[in-house]
Amino acid sequence: MAKAPLSSLYAQFSHRWHGDITRLGYPDAYDELMAALPTTTSAPTVLDAGCGTGALAQAWLKTDQRHKTLHMLDSSEEMLSQARANFSAIPNTAFHQDILGSEAIPQNTCDLLLSAHVIEHLDTPQDGLSWFASRLRKGGQIALSVSKPHWCTALVRWRWGHKAFTPSDVHSMLTATGFTNIQTVTFSKGPPSRTSCGYIALRT
Repeated sequence: MAKAPLSSLYAQFSHRWHGDITRLGYPDAYDELMAALPTTTSAPTVLDAGCGTGALAQAWLKTDQRHKTLHMLDSSEEMLSQARANFSAIPNTAFHQDILGSEAIPQNTCDLLLSAHVIEHLDTPQDGLSWFASRLRKGGQIALSVSKPHWCTALVRWRWGHKAFTPSDVHSMLTATGFTNIQTVTFSKGPPSRTSCGYIALRT
């Protein structure tokens, strides 16, 4: 049987996605990533790029409720619908059904960019990171969760078709994109500890 396109898979699983990743412990991992993020003194403009149902943005909101605007961007209408429901009580939140590389979010307007398991799906991950960098103001921060090589990741890849990168790979790509102060955040438990790593970096 032919594998369903990625967009179809996300549409099919959108109604249960948040519950599934919660059972696997990914929100707990995102909490660890956000706990390592340096705090800001003013209300930031935040973009969750490829937000899915919004688990990474929810982890950020636990650390800092202040924001000028929280942009939620995803190409899947079904995933974005779930995110709207999850963020219905959060003020100053904007939802964008669009793809990376578009101009839905103007350049140099964000103070913080969040992205969980997005660059693994891109044909050219470096281009995705360049787009991320272009949305950030100078001194803006990026916080990523990225799949790493492991036999568990290989099983996920069979279904979802995404790539996996070592921390060294991610550091090299971030450095090539102009990011500095790169920090690796290792997740402490559950499937995320085996399948993923977190990264924080600064756009200079």
